[in-house]
Amino acid sequence: MSSLVAAPLKDPGLDSKEARQRKKYMVELFGYQARNYDLHDDLIGLGVHRRWVLDMVRVIKGFMQGRASARMLDLACGTGFVAFNVARQFANIDIDGFDISQEMVAIARERHQKVFRGRKINFWVGDAEVAYREKMYDIITTCFAFRNFANKNLATENVFRALKPGGVFIIQDLTKPEHQPLKGFYLFYMKYILPIIARVLGTERRAPRYLYNSVQLMPKNAEIKRLLESSGFTGVSCKSQTLGIACLIVGYKPEG
Repeated sequence: MSSLVAAPLKDPGLDSKEARQRKKYMVELFGYQARNYDLHDDLIGLGVHRRWVLDMVRVIKGFMQGRASARMLDLACGTGFVAFNVARQFANIDIDGFDISQEMVAIARERHQKVFRGRKINFWVGDAEVAYREKMYDIITTCFAFRNFANKNLATENVFRALKPGGVFIIQDLTKPEHQPLKGFYLFYMKYILPIIARVLGTERRAPRYLYNSVQLMPKNAEIKRLLESSGFTGVSCKSQTLGIACLIVGYKPEG
């Protein structure tokens, strides 16, 4: 009996109605949430994302061994959470970041001036699905944002183009456990308990439903691995975090 192979992930298209609507909502949601975004993340997730990001930092540490310096891009950088975690650990990495929300970018710039004024860190408003650079970065990261991209193939191809040969692409995101009973418990929490917490915190009223739907639609690790490999990445690895609630996926652009 031949095994079934999942169909490749398909993009709706850069100018599709789905992509336009999703981006419009992202701009509205994160514009509304920007000022309290990090606080709400800490309260809703009990700060677990601060432990998850350490795995990303460890990948970067391994990549930097034997390198005098590097240039990094953080896609959908938000308030600069990943950029600043990397800046604290690596004085020899220059960092760029962009996000679709100008309010999030404004906060990232404020924090840069307040805490990391002397470091070469730049933030701007941009869209991961629109080509931005070619062979410019050694490291590209995207943290808790990949599931929000409507055109994941296009975003991945842009990353591949923007990386230098030998560069690394790191995806960290929320997903869902793939096995019961934990999967059921987790989705119950996301669907019924999280909205109650969100109302208490005063988050945007549609945010819990969007988060639930985005986690439901997040491809499995194996599907993202195939996506990266079909875009040209090699040595792709997947790691589940906290029993499958989150994932860390790493791929490398071939040398030469």
